[in-house]
Amino acid sequence: MDLESSADRLPPPEVPPVERDGVRYAQAEDGHAVGVDQMGGVLVATSASNGQRLWTLSVYGNPLDPKQEADAQWLFFESMAFDPDGRLRIVNEAGQAYLVDVQARRATPAA
Repeated sequence: MDLESSADRLPPPEVPPVERDGVRYAQAEDGHAVGVDQMGGVLVATSASNGQRLWTLSVYGNPLDPKQEADAQWLFFESMAFDPDGRLRIVNEAGQAYLVDVQARRATPAA
């Protein structure tokens, strides 16, 4: 996969990590660095006390059209916060919302 960046792509939005029950949840800017074959859409859970990676999750797929610049197609998180039910709500740059059950480590599109 071509990971070259062009001048057309703005940097990913700055989305601060969120913490709950001793776990820090953050966006992985490069999924490849954490073992997921995609750019954008990847959540990383780490121990808040020592930074050890606990798990990663592809929240949404990010298939690329090889006829277009790869970086122009990457979709990163735009916001991330826990909802009242304890699910992590993630909205990406396209405005698509997903709910992550952090206990089950499963993401579903938000209704």
